[in-house]
Amino acid sequence: MASKKTLLIDVPAPGRLPAPRKLPTQSRSRSLVTALVEACIHILEREGAEALTVNRLAEVSGVAVGSIYQYFPNKEAVVSVVFNHILHEEVTVHVPALRERVTGMPLAGALREILENMVRVELRLYRLHREFHLRYHADLQVGMRLGPYESSRQYIDDAWGPFVALYVPDMDPVRRDMSAYMLCMALRSTIRVGLEDAPERVESPVFLDCLLAMALGVLDPRLPPEPDAPGVGQNATGARPASPS
Repeated sequence: MASKKTLLIDVPAPGRLPAPRKLPTQSRSRSLVTALVEACIHILEREGAEALTVNRLAEVSGVAVGSIYQYFPNKEAVVSVVFNHILHEEVTVHVPALRERVTGMPLAGALREILENMVRVELRLYRLHREFHLRYHADLQVGMRLGPYESSRQYIDDAWGPFVALYVPDMDPVRRDMSAYMLCMALRSTIRVGLEDAPERVESPVFLDCLLAMALGVLDPRLPPEPDAPGVGQNATGARPASPS
């Protein structure tokens, strides 16, 4: 069960994520917390979230229950460290690789790569622990770990604003600002709602196609068309369909 990767165990949990009682500072305490985090990953991946208890953590890690409570108030705080480690891995390994892949790509290709990675990360966290992922979704955004940023607005202005300006340089500044916000927050929220409502849809390639269509629509300055433009709101027969109730 020993991990070959260095686990991130000594960084405070950001936002509203459950936090450890204290962070390990010495070699012995770091070894203890590392064993707990590795045990947590092992249980979640092989037995499922329903099998995760403090007693099971003690059994798998070999750490006494009393020692566990010295560092963690509950099992959620251990899961928080696991998720923090995964997001650190995404930021340090996968995000740089993604940036290298999309450099110089046309807009549609770059967006598909970005959205595919976004879906992959959300599915990775969801499959590891559904309830934790959905409950703390707002604090589990990869991009916020690229900062440090004090707010999502700072991240959007720093990352998505320049992206929109690069690909649609003539877009009105107000529309550009809203487009960056929608690309960052609205599409991620769409994935979150999909995972809560119908996770099998998020796993479908068609879901990614629809996300891409939404993103391209956000960046198309010709959309939305004027309400009275020919063909707007009409079906194949020329009639306006009834609105869904």
